[in-house]
Amino acid sequence: MDSGFNDDFLEKELFGGDDDGLDGASMDVDDMMLTGQSVVAVEADLASAAAAADAVAAAAGNGVPEDDGRVRLERSRELHTAKLDIAMDDPPGELTLLQHPPRAQVGLADGVQGCSTFEVTPTMALVNPWQIYTVTATPNMRWLFTGGEDGYIKKWDFNATVNGKQLLTLGQRHSLVDSIAKAGVIASYWDHTDVVEGGVEMLSPVYSMAVHSQALWLVSGMKSGHIGLWSVRHDEGRRISLLSKHKKPVSVLRISPDEYGLVSGSWDRAVLYWDLNTGRLARGFAGHTSQISSIEFQPWSCEQYEAHLRSESVGGAEFDAQTTGPVLMTTSIDGQCLLWDVRAPKALPHPLDTPKKTPPWATSACWSRDGKRIYVGRRNNSVDEYEFGAGSLPVRTLRLPLNSGPVTALAAMANGRHLVCASADNVRVWDLEQPAERRSTVPFQVIPGHHGGTISSVFIDESSRYMLTPSGNRGWDGTSNGNNLGYELTP
Repeated sequence: MDSGFNDDFLEKELFGGDDDGLDGASMDVDDMMLTGQSVVAVEADLASAAAAADAVAAAAGNGVPEDDGRVRLERSRELHTAKLDIAMDDPPGELTLLQHPPRAQVGLADGVQGCSTFEVTPTMALVNPWQIYTVTATPNMRWLFTGGEDGYIKKWDFNATVNGKQLLTLGQRHSLVDSIAKAGVIASYWDHTDVVEGGVEMLSPVYSMAVHSQALWLVSGMKSGHIGLWSVRHDEGRRISLLSKHKKPVSVLRISPDEYGLVSGSWDRAVLYWDLNTGRLARGFAGHTSQISSIEFQPWSCEQYEAHLRSESVGGAEFDAQTTGPVLMTTSIDGQCLLWDVRAPKALPHPLDTPKKTPPWATSACWSRDGKRIYVGRRNNSVDEYEFGAGSLPVRTLRLPLNSGPVTALAAMANGRHLVCASADNVRVWDLEQPAERRSTVPFQVIPGHHGGTISSVFIDESSRYMLTPSGNRGWDGTSNGNNLGYELTP
């Protein structure tokens, strides 16, 4: 199966055309816009385009004359009306997140809260010869699910894996570090079948997944744009329904904190909120100009839900630390990061600006566990840190070694002090609160296990006892080393 694409296809998907000229790229901006009652901020930094400066400045009307008669281009933000090219359901579904409290979280392991460091030890390997695009698990880590380019959903017995019920062979351990001896214990698997034109069923790569907290059901993203709803606990592997609105592979799926809703993101640049009680669309988020790479809800507790019920104000394009409504963060592969107030369907998204001289790229972003900070991984070996409610520019940038490669996956640890960064060379745990007198030392520790290959995601369970790092390119650029490693975290 084709798990990636070439540079020409990447350029066409990101910038909307095959023409390398500036005129062609600017003419295709409107064609790349999606739908909805919102406005998209499209940034253009054309400072290096000296040859076309006069023409572009005349068209945009933002030229500033220099002393020698040349035109200097200013970095500008143009507003374009965006319309979602997806038919909304009538009547629409409900925004369930506003109607139900979030589910209770699993308690943290002893010693995690406030600990100064973690000992991260790789001990498990879930052997899989195919690229793994996505991984999800029940909050208590009883069952673990993986999916990828082979077109199968695999269910693993994580308790048996951690307890060492099955060990790796000498041949399997040959390329791994010495501490990895436990093999993944697979409980079952089923075909990830999709219905294509003519009613024909065929296997589809598993681009994304999310599972119910009690493993009653699971949702998966397909290449055609369908979202499959599968039964897990009863009549395992039976496809209950297909949600059909997206037109391209569904790259991200997130179950809402109340577990009655689902948010999906696709290569068609659309983000949709589904009411799982009815299977209807509740809202479309229009604003991205490229394929959706990550979706994360701001941490949303029962106390915040009660504060939302008491609040009568509805936020708009501006966010601050006192915002009581649920906030959704979405990123696209072109580097765009938007914040949405779920309560306000017609409000503009709040964009987080990309720093200058930063290439357009973002495959992963995450919230801190307290919901006050946002981290966005970039292609130029860096992670931008934003303060929620403190403006649109990053407050600092974490720089990885120059040879580390693009940051493909991020996850914040529960103590609020450490950030897991996965790049092409290694997995690192970054100390975000290193004292000033120690800044001459390396601010991160390298975690053994992975070396080379693209990490598709970093999964940390709610108790912060275990971490998983599957290898795969999610259908984009990069190679896989065929490893899905499990780590035990010790405060």
